[in-house]
Amino acid sequence: MKALSRILNIISWPVYLCIGAYLLIAAPMAVGYRPVIVLSGSMEPTYHVASVIYYKSTPFSQIGEGDVITYRAGENSLVTHRVVEKIESTQEFRTKGDANPTEDPNPVSYRDVVGRAHPRSIPGAGYFVNFGRRPAVIALMAGILIAGMIVDQLSSKSDQEQNEQV
Repeated sequence: MKALSRILNIISWPVYLCIGAYLLIAAPMAVGYRPVIVLSGSMEPTYHVASVIYYKSTPFSQIGEGDVITYRAGENSLVTHRVVEKIESTQEFRTKGDANPTEDPNPVSYRDVVGRAHPRSIPGAGYFVNFGRRPAVIALMAGILIAGMIVDQLSSKSDQEQNEQV
């Protein structure tokens, strides 16, 4: 029982480190930033594929040319591109990916903008986040932690019973 407990405790440390990393990635949400994973190279080299970037809801008046915005493109898709022109009269933006040779074909309505992107990102963190979203990974990590707690409890009871017999 002691050996199993030690093994589970050793295996638990990487799980705790993963949980800590997920909490650090999610921490900006406490101040209104939302994370999103970069899926394409259209914003290279500003944001690399698989980077985690953050956006925050921003009033139309505070978004200008040169800012990077994240907006809805379709029902379940977000795009992050740079504003190349702000159209005050219609509250729209012309956008372009930094790595794209031309502007996007359609202007973006402000009502589709979910926020202005923060200039900093976490390169490669998207791989980590996507891996951790898998139900099998979540179940495995939870299973390791739960098994560790159960074995610790059983080991503790066993130790208590041995001490009472002495």
